[in-house]
Amino acid sequence: MRKPIVVAILVSFLTLVTINPLLANSIISTDPIIDSVLTVAPNSVTINGSGALLDLGSQITVIDPSGARIDDGSITVDGNNLIVGLKPLTNSGVYVVTYELLALNDVPLDGTFKFTVNGLSQIKTNSISPTPEPITNNSNPNKITDYLVIGLLVFAFFMLILISRFAKKTFKK
Repeated sequence: MRKPIVVAILVSFLTLVTINPLLANSIISTDPIIDSVLTVAPNSVTINGSGALLDLGSQITVIDPSGARIDDGSITVDGNNLIVGLKPLTNSGVYVVTYELLALNDVPLDGTFKFTVNGLSQIKTNSISPTPEPITNNSNPNKITDYLVIGLLVFAFFMLILISRFAKKTFKK
């Protein structure tokens, strides 16, 4: 009789623990693509998240090679997409995008990525954005979620030990 109850408690707890990381927000794609080298200056930066983003609190900024902010501040949230317009790019080099994505009932996802623009003196700004492509970057921006899951698993192990000791004392009587 004890074994099925303990197994049921353990299975239900593990189900609850594993649901949250599966629903955690992550980046699906970006435009421009992370670490891409462009020959045409983009007119916006788009980050596609895995969950619906909140209008309030989600942020994105773009810094040019000289350290000046070149986004125009017009942040738009469209479902899973966070979009910011860019001022006309005048410098070739590495541009840094810093973001913070907020989704309902999720921890904020923040980070940075870079893209490079070459040969701006010979080109005009792009008026058509390509469709986003999947990110091939293998880094995990959700380290806080990883630590939370590990902590919950350790907690669950200790709770299992405590419950089994309590069950032994209870059913010995």
